[in-house]
Order: sequence, then C-alpha cells, then structure tokens
Amino acid sequence: MNYLSYMITLKKITADKLKVLLLVLVSAPMLAHSQEILDHAYIRANYEFSYKTDPKQIEYSKTDLMYLDIGKKASKFYSRNEQIRDSIGEEGLQKGLSAFEINELRRGYPRGTRSVYYNLQNEKKRTETSNFVFLFTYYDETIKIPQWKIENDTKIISSYNCQKATAHYLGRDWTVYFALEIPINQGPWKLWGLPGLIIQASDENNFFNYTLIGLKSLEDKIPIVFVHTTHDGKNYTKNDKTSFRKIEKLYHEDNNEFMDVYLGVKTISTSRADGSKIEGKSSIPHIPLEPW
Repeated sequence: MNYLSYMITLKKITADKLKVLLLVLVSAPMLAHSQEILDHAYIRANYEFSYKTDPKQIEYSKTDLMYLDIGKKASKFYSRNEQIRDSIGEEGLQKGLSAFEINELRRGYPRGTRSVYYNLQNEKKRTETSNFVFLFTYYDETIKIPQWKIENDTKIISSYNCQKATAHYLGRDWTVYFALEIPINQGPWKLWGLPGLIIQASDENNFFNYTLIGLKSLEDKIPIVFVHTTHDGKNYTKNDKTSFRKIEKLYHEDNNEFMDVYLGVKTISTSRADGSKIEGKSSIPHIPLEPW
C-alpha cells in the first residue's frame, strides 16, 4: 500500500503540521534506529514465503523473501524485501535527500512483511515488532513448543531428506517437513521445536507456505539486532498480545477507522461523479497468520 496515496486532514492541526506528517509517513519505516545486539548469527536460512490475501484466491497472490538469522541464544525472522527498502531509505537520508526523493528511489522494490520476530530461547520469550503507517509497537509472549506429531512420511525438499510432522498451533493446523541432517530446532515464523530445521511449512487451508531456498554458515557472524525505537529515538509502544492483534485487525479491516482512532487522522471522503460521497470501510486485503 502506498501511504502517500492517502488524502488526509488532521484534527486541529495546521497545514505545516500536515507537511510534517507526510514526511513521516514516507520516512518512518526506513530511518535509522538505535540498536541492541541480542546475539550473533552463525547460520542464515532463506525462505520463500508465499501467501494469499483472500480466502477465495486459488493461487498465492504474494511472495516475500524471509531471513532466519540463527545464533546460540537468539534468532531473528524478518523480510529481506523490507530490509532492502530500509537500507535505501537510510542511505538516502545520509545523502540529504528529501522524503519524496527517497520514495522515488524505493519505487520498484517490493514491500515485504512488516512484522519482525525475535526468539530468545534462553529466556523462553518471543518478541514481535511491527509498524502500521507510523504506529510502531511490539509485544512479548512466552515461547511454547508446538505439540508435534511426527509422521511416517518422508520426501526430498530443497535437496534435503525431510520427515513430516503436524501440529495445531496458534489457531491453525500446520504441516511441516524437517531435516534431521540439520540438527537445529528452529524454522520459519513461530514454528520450531523439532529435532531438525523446518524446511517447508504450510497450513491446512494453503493460505501460507514457507519453503527453504538457501542455507549458509556465516563466517563473519552477523549481529542479531533488536530494533525497538523509531528514527527520532522514541521507544516502540509496548502492548500485550491482545491489544497488538486488535491494532493489526483494525488496520486491515477498516483503515480509515484505524487512522482516526490511533493516529488522529481523518481521511477525506471520496466522491462519485454526481458529487455524492462514497461511504464505507477502507480495507486492506489480508489473512493473519494467527486468526483474529
């Protein structure tokens, strides 16, 4: 979604403040953040994430490239596409480019998954961060191992000998294939807890599919950085999981209402040719990984 496509008015603000808001809308997701190093990754797994945005879709409508950076104490699962867009933005800012010039540089680079997942296995904790326009928020949850049922079914995926496992986890029935030859008990998204790396995962409705497309050891260990502050040094807002999901749901189901409730922004009503206003919700097609 292109945020600059919004024609907006704000409650009780001046035109100058509107210009500032437009600048933030473009820049906020990509500006430099303070860093907290949780660990250093020694292995990186690359997954192709294919997903639908509407249950009626026959084929997957979108794809993303996801990185799983694995350290001894922590791991991070995030979108490579979003990382590229962030890097372009940060480089542009360092060169003194305007927000609109940066937006032009990023044109043609696909948007990725907003959420970033940090797993701190020693603390048995997971943190999910995300941003909705320029509302930055996160929550913590306790890591729980899915109750996997290992099946007597094997196949080769991405050149690895894989074994099947199934579990009902976080509201969906998942089927995964894991590789015993890679003795790492992790996988894409929040899926983990098997005696080998998860190579492929899909839900029973085929809304989502993760497939490993690359795995490499990192000679120069990469810091696993926890980003939880905005470009201007403000901390992300911490919520509980229920509140986080409420924000996420409203953002997608009624974006106009989201803008009003959480950002104090009123969208200008669009009109038909006869001048009458078009009422109704402004939704963003989306299927949540965890059902609302």
